Amino acid sequence: MAELFSASELLNIAIREEVTGANFYRALAEDTNSPALREYAEKVAVMEDEHAEKFRTLLEETGADLPQGESYEGEYEEYLSYLISGRIFPMGEDGRELAKRQESVLKAVETAAEMEKNTLLLYQELLRFVPESQHHILDAIMDEERLHLTQFTKFKEDNLL
Repeated sequence: MAELFSASELLNIAIREEVTGANFYRALAEDTNSPALREYAEKVAVMEDEHAEKFRTLLEETGADLPQGESYEGEYEEYLSYLISGRIFPMGEDGRELAKRQESVLKAVETAAEMEKNTLLLYQELLRFVPESQHHILDAIMDEERLHLTQFTKFKEDNLL
């Protein structure tokens, strides 16, 4: 398959996901009645902010290289639009509404873990479109997402089971 994505495009996606994730977690912290979930969601929001900053630093290091290997003009934009049309973390007010719709602490933690898992799966799918010389950058992003997923699993075990 053609290499359509450069690391810089993926880093921009990662930055946006981290920012929208932080917004979701802040809304979740504000809307929950659980002190444990409030504290944890606030902690994860800060981590998302830190990850976004880390990805901005990686973006500065990689520069803005262009996509390669389009089979037809506009293939890159079309595919990228398709991939991110089913947002991992909802943007803007939609993220707040999703946080408000969580029926229980368990449901909120499961929703957050599912979004983190979907983010990780997106990055794993995109790995095959990134030039091999830039895989280390996407690997760093995926390591951060694995950390989130692991932490939600631990939170669930420690607080809900």
